[in-house]
Amino acid sequence: MSLVKCPECGQDISDKAASCPHCGCKQKTSSKSATATIVILSLVIVALAGAGVSYMFLRGGDDSDERAAYERIVRLQNENQLDSLADALEDYFDIYDSDASHYLQLKDLREKFFTERADWQAAQGIMSVDAIRHFLDVHPDGVYLKQANHLMDSLSFRAASEADTRDAYEQYLAQFPEGAYLKEARELMEDLDNVAITVEEKAAVQEAVSAHFDALATNDRAGVAATLAETINSYLGKNAPEMEDIYAYMRSMHSTSRAIVFLVKNPVVTKMEMTGSVLYNMQFVLDEETYSRSARPARTEGDATAGGDADAEGPKPEDVKHFTGVAVLNENKRIVSLVLRQ
Repeated sequence: MSLVKCPECGQDISDKAASCPHCGCKQKTSSKSATATIVILSLVIVALAGAGVSYMFLRGGDDSDERAAYERIVRLQNENQLDSLADALEDYFDIYDSDASHYLQLKDLREKFFTERADWQAAQGIMSVDAIRHFLDVHPDGVYLKQANHLMDSLSFRAASEADTRDAYEQYLAQFPEGAYLKEARELMEDLDNVAITVEEKAAVQEAVSAHFDALATNDRAGVAATLAETINSYLGKNAPEMEDIYAYMRSMHSTSRAIVFLVKNPVVTKMEMTGSVLYNMQFVLDEETYSRSARPARTEGDATAGGDADAEGPKPEDVKHFTGVAVLNENKRIVSLVLRQ
């Protein structure tokens, strides 16, 4: 305590006194003290409020913000927006800590989601039916279920298309009764049914090609003409030849004193549909044996289709040339194209 002068009477009084004991004048010191106290309390309140705001900011906002973030994650999961879901989960854990209301629940979701996402990316990298099937076995109810089933459907249809058999398409249809490629699979099966070739058709095509080479070997113009279509697309390297071109080629074969025997071997016949018409494709091996004219052996039955050889006890050829050939015949079993490569 200290003494101060009363501003009214000038007497010494205590600085703690509310009024002067000599003249009763009220002192100003108590008012200043109250004001200072109020100011101090206000500063304390402001500081506490600021600390509370800072604490809430560092925690990521109030409960309504956290709930909104949680509800957004749930919506993205339900809508299968998986790229956005990944970003939303990362954002949530960048902001909120273990005190948040949905922290533990979303922590489990994040671990499951990113594990499945890594497995899905690995399966896509392999891009095989077996890899996708393994992924579905591991994650039968995962968030990538829709994408995995769609990719499995696509890969299975691709495999059936590459096999291009009725059995392969039937297997696809059985596995994916509501698949994305049902129409295509059924149409391809129908195409296969339309081009199925009979034993009789194969035999007729083989006989037509063999008869053509027999006619060439014997210089038989009528026999050659009987095996060719009216319009020939290509013949031994010449496009759109006339019959006289083919006869000239045949004459050149017989310009010497040699005798020729053609043996058609290993025929493979397929049937095709082209712009509403039927074509036959025959791949084969051709042996051209050359003899002196007097030693020409008789061609035995079955040489053309079974690859039979001349009698082992008969004359030996002076020269043998080997070719691979492709013949295309029309629906009447007449040749429209003939290619030979030695």
